[in-house]
Amino acid sequence: MAKGDQLNERERLLLKALSKGRTYAEAAREAGYTAKHAAQSGFQAFQNIREKMPEVLERMGFSDEAVIDKYLKPLLEAQETEFAKFEGRITDERNVVAWGPRQQGLDMLFRLKGSYAREDGPNVAVQVNINTDGKFDLA
Repeated sequence: MAKGDQLNERERLLLKALSKGRTYAEAAREAGYTAKHAAQSGFQAFQNIREKMPEVLERMGFSDEAVIDKYLKPLLEAQETEFAKFEGRITDERNVVAWGPRQQGLDMLFRLKGSYAREDGPNVAVQVNINTDGKFDLA
């Protein structure tokens, strides 16, 4: 583990301030960076943190494989229990598919794989015409 892969105290303080909703400038000042050009200092420090983060996460046990196995896969198989009540008493319960967590897991999976179109890329519109015989044409 190289010393450059660890977060220093100011970087930790910057992350803490950013997690509270502070701007880059506010977070930088709170973390002890110079007030002059605080926004730029905060942004550059955050970029340095982002470069270090894969190594930090790996050391903490959050390898890509571990995250997928422990967290993403269970989201894709999530279930929840629904209860039926009559006159204030539970009369029945059933396990059903938890669509919300499954959708979030799929969204995360698609983002990780790069399956979505880039938001800053060109927008392309495609029109699909479905004929009466069930066939379709792309317009």
